[in-house]
Amino acid sequence: MKTKDNIPNNLFAKFFTGEISEKEQTVLDKFISKKPENEKMFKNYELIWSQNNADDAFSEKTDSALQSVKNIIHADEKRIEPKPYKLLFKIAATVIIVFGLSWFAYNKLINNDIEMLVSETTDQTKELKLSDGSTIWLNKNSILEYPENFSGKERKVKLTGEAYFIITHNSEKPFIVISEQTETKVLGTEFNLKAYKNTGKIELTLTKGKVLFTDNKTNENKTLIKNEKVTLNKQSRILKKTKVNSVNYLFWKTNEINLDNLTTEQIALELSEIFNTNIQTDESVKNLVFHQTIPFKDVNLQDILNTIKYTLNINVYSINGIVILKK
Repeated sequence: MKTKDNIPNNLFAKFFTGEISEKEQTVLDKFISKKPENEKMFKNYELIWSQNNADDAFSEKTDSALQSVKNIIHADEKRIEPKPYKLLFKIAATVIIVFGLSWFAYNKLINNDIEMLVSETTDQTKELKLSDGSTIWLNKNSILEYPENFSGKERKVKLTGEAYFIITHNSEKPFIVISEQTETKVLGTEFNLKAYKNTGKIELTLTKGKVLFTDNKTNENKTLIKNEKVTLNKQSRILKKTKVNSVNYLFWKTNEINLDNLTTEQIALELSEIFNTNIQTDESVKNLVFHQTIPFKDVNLQDILNTIKYTLNINVYSINGIVILKK
């Protein structure tokens, strides 16, 4: 079966099960970017899949999964015994992704009419207050999907882009953020999650408390405490945890950076992440320590580099878009 734009619906299923080829991925990307309604369709399917962990229910190859669903649908002459609720949830998710059922039909299918609200930013940031008292700041070009009121045993939202979360503590109802086949689970804490679709990684930085970050595709997870960051490589699915100054990863929100007592090598890594720039250090300067107790406030990258240059008596070069610090 195909959509009205002539893209096979099983490409959605292949994407979510991780079996899509490079050529098929190109076709799917072009379809999603062609029209706003195509992107909305993809986001609906992704939300269905991620919220119900449908890939766990159908871990076999996509063709087999699709055939299994078709067999269920066409077995009119056979009486199908009632399935456990969780399995029905997952079958419903797969049926929708494979056969292109509408979002409305999905809600009716699972008899669950919870309305998901959508908050989206373009060139501005935005502050949101959720029904449980949690506060979320959305960075530019980000989308948060969340229910008007949290019901059940979990508080679940979905993020595309970047946001800073201050979560109200509730030991009986964990807060879960879904983002591209990953989930971040907390009881009450503060963290920054960066999960833009057009990048090759997902980054979680913790500023307070403790969180559990899980790659639902591999089931690998990392527990983070304050001033730790975990990075997921979307292609290799490798999780890497590092120590950081978490305040600096909120620059988009606070316009403040603290580089005191960091080596130039550490500074180069953090500034590269914050400003999305390739900054490298020569062996002659990488172990020099920068001291400035007052954080940088409301400054740009060039201002910071100039301060480092004159404080440490080093040179700053820009060659083919790469910034190099050296003697």
